[in-house]
Amino acid sequence: MHLNIDLNDMLKRMWEQDPYDQRQPTAEERRCEEIYAITTTRNKDGRYIVTLPKKSNVLLSKDGNTRAIALKRLYQLEQRFKNNPKLKSDYVTVMKEYQANYMETVPEEEITNPSVYLPHHAVIKEGRETTKLRTVFNASQKGTNNTSLNDELMVGPQLQDDMRSLIMRWRMKKVCFVADIQKMYLQILVKKEDRDLQRILWRNDDQEPVRDYRLTRVTFGTASAPYLAVKTLHQIAKDEGQKYPEASEIIRRDYYMDDMMSGKDNVQDALKVAKEIDTILKKGGFQLKKWCSNDINLLKEFEESERSSHVKLDLSLDGITRALGLQWNMGNDRFQYSLNLPGTSNITTKRTILADLQRLFDPLGWLAPSILPAKLLIQRLWLQGISWDEEVEETIATEWNNLRESFRLYLPCIEIDRWLHTTETNNNNISIHGFCDASTKAYAAVAYLRVRTPTGSVKTSIIAAKTKVAPIKSQSLPRLELSGAVLLAGLLKRIKEAMNIPTCQIFAWTDSTIVLSWLFGDPARWNTYVRNRVIEILDNIGNHNWYHVKSSENPADAASRGTSLSDLKSDELWWRGPVWLREGEIQYSRPNMMMTDLEKREIILVNLTLDTGKSIIRKFEDCDTLQELLTVVVYCKRFLKGRKLEIKDLPLNTEELDDALKTCLRIAQKNDFEDEIQNLKSKTQIKGKSKLTNLNPYLDDVGLLRVGGRLRHSDLSEDSKHPIILDRHNGLTNLLVTDAHRQTLHGGVQIMLCFLRTKYWILKAKTLVKAKIRKCLICAKLNATAKSQQMGDLPRVRVTPAKPFWNTGVDFAGPYPVLMSRGRGAKTHKAYIAVFVCMSTKAIHLELVGDLTSDTFIAAFRRFVARRGRCAQIWSDQGRNFVGANRQLVADWTEAKLQFEGSITETLAKDGTKWHFIPAYSPHMGGLWEAGVKAMKHHLKRIMTHNMTYEEMSTLLCQIEACLNSRPLTMIDDTDKDRLQPLTPGHFLVGETPITVPTPNLRDVPMSHLSRWQHQQRLLTDFWHRWQQEYLTTLQQRSKWHHKVKELDLGHIVLIRSDNLPPGKWMMGRIVEKHPGADGVTRVYSVKSGDSVVQRSFNKLCYLPIDTEC
Repeated sequence: MHLNIDLNDMLKRMWEQDPYDQRQPTAEERRCEEIYAITTTRNKDGRYIVTLPKKSNVLLSKDGNTRAIALKRLYQLEQRFKNNPKLKSDYVTVMKEYQANYMETVPEEEITNPSVYLPHHAVIKEGRETTKLRTVFNASQKGTNNTSLNDELMVGPQLQDDMRSLIMRWRMKKVCFVADIQKMYLQILVKKEDRDLQRILWRNDDQEPVRDYRLTRVTFGTASAPYLAVKTLHQIAKDEGQKYPEASEIIRRDYYMDDMMSGKDNVQDALKVAKEIDTILKKGGFQLKKWCSNDINLLKEFEESERSSHVKLDLSLDGITRALGLQWNMGNDRFQYSLNLPGTSNITTKRTILADLQRLFDPLGWLAPSILPAKLLIQRLWLQGISWDEEVEETIATEWNNLRESFRLYLPCIEIDRWLHTTETNNNNISIHGFCDASTKAYAAVAYLRVRTPTGSVKTSIIAAKTKVAPIKSQSLPRLELSGAVLLAGLLKRIKEAMNIPTCQIFAWTDSTIVLSWLFGDPARWNTYVRNRVIEILDNIGNHNWYHVKSSENPADAASRGTSLSDLKSDELWWRGPVWLREGEIQYSRPNMMMTDLEKREIILVNLTLDTGKSIIRKFEDCDTLQELLTVVVYCKRFLKGRKLEIKDLPLNTEELDDALKTCLRIAQKNDFEDEIQNLKSKTQIKGKSKLTNLNPYLDDVGLLRVGGRLRHSDLSEDSKHPIILDRHNGLTNLLVTDAHRQTLHGGVQIMLCFLRTKYWILKAKTLVKAKIRKCLICAKLNATAKSQQMGDLPRVRVTPAKPFWNTGVDFAGPYPVLMSRGRGAKTHKAYIAVFVCMSTKAIHLELVGDLTSDTFIAAFRRFVARRGRCAQIWSDQGRNFVGANRQLVADWTEAKLQFEGSITETLAKDGTKWHFIPAYSPHMGGLWEAGVKAMKHHLKRIMTHNMTYEEMSTLLCQIEACLNSRPLTMIDDTDKDRLQPLTPGHFLVGETPITVPTPNLRDVPMSHLSRWQHQQRLLTDFWHRWQQEYLTTLQQRSKWHHKVKELDLGHIVLIRSDNLPPGKWMMGRIVEKHPGADGVTRVYSVKSGDSVVQRSFNKLCYLPIDTEC
């Protein structure tokens, strides 16, 4: 699943528009570089000794019991050897070389030292010239603590250019050569203290004991190995480069891992630099092998063992070798293509299409026009949303098979010159020309190198191309043309950087006059989409070198629309560019009028008004805390004083904060007591209607209004004797009270008033403080109380006659210990009691069960139905056993519908038992069966004085059941001689009270006019008549919860009460749905908490007065 998600993301990148971004090294990558610089040394032979760069000094992977895992993998590998003797022979040969040169035996006394063992396996590559089998060590294998060695190693930064840049530079060399370093990783030593992180298990034969080894070299399979190898390559170029500066630069720039691709203008220079590279690398223990070149004279200077196997003994160059995955014919110095496709499958899927397409290696996009149809086909598959292994539509399968066949037939016919006709002495006559275009399907860019040779002729060659499928969201054609221009600008920039020709000019061509208008206009004129892309183009290559080209002469047109491989192989416009590009002089042109209002940014006129003092006070309310307000004021004051540079650098000090508070206080007082301040300043009497008359106010030295009062001669501080006066209706006062609540650690009313009055006199402060405490979320959570809604009306099943247990409530009680057998030493087992209560008659049925699983309850339920008759509806709480039983019963009724015939069974199967669940944690909604459980326990506790066997317990429960069904439903009426016996549940079950005095035998007593059956029916009717007259009317009154309570509204924030947690840990939620009852009163709510929605009754929810200021 994870792999499929990654593949889908990869496919989406074909058409998503993502700008080119040059990544900066991370802190971990910089640390990795520091570790290498500090710890790397060389031995007497010149070999480099490196440390494995670890993320931390404490390695958890040492504690993961990796030896047991490695041993298991070794046994599996040996099992594979038994089925493949050739594999065993090759593998043992490789491992013997490791034993001789690259690993050491772990001494017996060091076996138990903390270490990491790496499993290993074989990877076979049939196309390799030298060793086809490679041993790979799995440092990503996680131990028992779910940590692997690779998890704890740094990967390191990317030090080498990408493959495309290296190929571009290589094409500039007239005489070229390639070689690779033999077993590059294994030439670098690892420090002794890190070798225990690279232990392995091995034996040459399964009859030998397994031995512990540790690898002494950089190991293929560890996360840091590629970085360490490349960094060491750069290091030797630096250390030995003073004597051979040119060779040193080639080692740094023209290597891709262990493959070198470089050259010079002539064979003498090429041979000289090749020998220098070989000399430098040998000083570090590296050996260059598999030398190839397009010049036979260069290869003659190397031993036959050092040359590639594609160079024959007669030194002919008709062999084809691979250079960074590309097929290169040394004889004609051309690139070729081959595609090894598997046989046509009967079933075509998205996976097989993508797998076949990935076999075609085209890193520089030379085949972009012919690959585009395949990209479009994959986008169609992605839009259809089919799975990776689902067969595609017949039309798509046919289209793909046609593409596949064209690749097979025409790909071998395509050859591309490697050399671009450049020389180091002719760099001034080189220019790069790029073309871009777009269609509704895709947009594309292609670049060519134009070289004027010393003889005066002009040579053009394709360098690279790139296509992107148009986004799924429809875009206008001018926008797609602009995206093509962005693609081209990035491509040209990277080509110029890769080829490293400072004097080389670049030219960009497009057939869209609208794009040219956007590029030569002010970016600020355009809307966001166009502006961002224009700026990106200007940053990459500017606009001075953009020109117009006719659509018929634009080679990028083929790449934006797609073309068949049979047409592409002979398309001179694609391979060499337009004809005029090869002429002596090029006519550069732009349209005379490049003006457009397309995508012009809409200008919105805004009228500004000056803030008055009245609006400033309202800004106080935008701050959440007093500290936030004071910080803003301090920065504003700094800005006004001209200290702009200090705003972010200097910390806030006490003097600034105190000055900011005084400023805010003056603003607040001026807003609330402007008349009183003016009176005091003019030394006139304050009006008698003023709110401050009884405070005898005055202005202090800084212009703050303070209480004059009567405490002048007390020993209190000046702020306490003359507190600052504030009105309660402003944002500053609210922030001060909030701050006081925080500083008093959420104190109560009195402690907050005492705290505030040491400095401030707030009018009607007590009212404001109480409101603040009520709105404080933390206080509300800790003081949360739940209310109970008015007791609801009885449901219909409680107040309408029905046969016993037709509507039933059920609950469990227990556990109770039950003996498994009699006798001494008998073990006990937990048992539970299922209590079934009739909703109409309050009759009770008890069943002993062995556990609380759904299966056990279903068995108990079936026993209950067998003895009491079918049950139409059941009510219960949301216990897991009940929920599971509900699913099982629904399945049983469905099966019954299919299997049984006949009117009775068909009716039973058709109707089914319907299950109702009360909200979770709401036992008061199941009061009837909760009362039944309580009554059962009353008798059980008094009778069960010792442990009983299962049979004894079952018998006792039957007796308790009889007692409970003998309880009177009504009071005894002494005045009615015909009804001296109260009505009980037993009357509806067996026609009389189960526990009663034996009645005489009336079998022989003659009956008058009614048969016995009719007599029983009359008695039952009389029972129900009494039930309605005597019992039902007693349920009229509400015993508690008499009044309606204000309901919670949608969106209200509430606490979900939990009986086993303190209030501070109750979960918060939001009301998302109300479930009103038949009387219109809501007693159950749906509450969203986190990602889940739960139902809770009203008395489990506590309303929170959300106030973010506290």
